[in-house]
Amino acid sequence: MLSSKNRLKKRKEFNYIYKKGTVIHAPDFSVHFVRAYKKYPQIGISVSKQVGNSVVRSRVKRIISEACRLNIAHFDVKNYVFTAKPSIVNKKSTDIETQLVNMLKKNKLYVDLES
Repeated sequence: MLSSKNRLKKRKEFNYIYKKGTVIHAPDFSVHFVRAYKKYPQIGISVSKQVGNSVVRSRVKRIISEACRLNIAHFDVKNYVFTAKPSIVNKKSTDIETQLVNMLKKNKLYVDLES
């Protein structure tokens, strides 16, 4: 689970990102993002009723949240909203995480940590 400081919770924050942000698409989800006003990335997850019943939607949210948690140190400092598409239902968590990382790398939102 994402830490509390890395989560977007308010409807107002989601709407701001939808309105002012840039959108990029992957096969199973899309990502809206905008420059962050804090010094760390924040993430929101949106899954509509088109994806499935409440059990399926919760599973999808947990999978996306876990993929983000594992890679949050590499995220560029922006606010993100991940919106799931109906095709995500039958995917494995590893496939979703790989897709997320590849999409962020392709759009230069994934920062490699040099240590």
